[in-house]
Amino acid sequence: MEHGRLNPEKVADALTTTRIRRTITVLDEVDSTNRHVLDMPAGELDGAVVVAEKQSQGRGRRGNHWQCPAGAGLLCTVGLVDAVGAIDANLLSLVVPIALCEGVFNETGLRCEIKWPNDLVFRGRKLSGILIEAQTTGTGNIRYAVGFGINCLQHRGHFEESIRDRATSLDLESESPINREAILASVLNALDKRLTHSESWTPEQVCGEWRTLAAGLGGRCEVQENGQRISGNLIDIDPTAAIIMQLDEGGRRLFSAASTTVLSLSM
Repeated sequence: MEHGRLNPEKVADALTTTRIRRTITVLDEVDSTNRHVLDMPAGELDGAVVVAEKQSQGRGRRGNHWQCPAGAGLLCTVGLVDAVGAIDANLLSLVVPIALCEGVFNETGLRCEIKWPNDLVFRGRKLSGILIEAQTTGTGNIRYAVGFGINCLQHRGHFEESIRDRATSLDLESESPINREAILASVLNALDKRLTHSESWTPEQVCGEWRTLAAGLGGRCEVQENGQRISGNLIDIDPTAAIIMQLDEGGRRLFSAASTTVLSLSM
């Protein structure tokens, strides 16, 4: 499966960004775009955009492998440096999927949903994954690698059989041709709009917007925590990167993204 190489100039021409740089680095192959960004010198990291046509060690949450044939998706990381505490890390994990939903919708008209904590889904199938990593420097600054992968041009047979019923791509869902440069520019513009005003984020505003996009909110939910399956209704999100469930066995409980996997969501 081969596609034309992503053209960084076309992406840059469509950007209206302030913080995110309009110089896009495109790599034919890299182990991980997140790792590449976090290895950058401090003066080059903030606002940097790195895209890979292929990743040899692409990662998802909790060490899962991100599968994507060369040139079929968008494998991108945006670097951020927070020197003054303007970025709330918990809210950043909610803002990024919101921005991806907006960016995809603005370009394709497809209304994605957010499957907690870090996936975008369309009609219940996974379309995108997000991995945000952070490092604290010796000066106290926090370096963020905001990584995301978006399935763009895959057809059903390009997904491994184990995930074929649970994954999709923009090309499979859209009635119009998919242009990777336009999708990336739209997502970066949506993300930049929020990053430029990160000091004004509030849990009420961010969580409120997240809830309008949440898959399965108010519906049935089954999670796995430390090997135990737990069922109930998904009733809310907490800004500390956790969900709140009304348990079948009674009572409400908060589940952290660090120790919990959502097995199923249904209305």
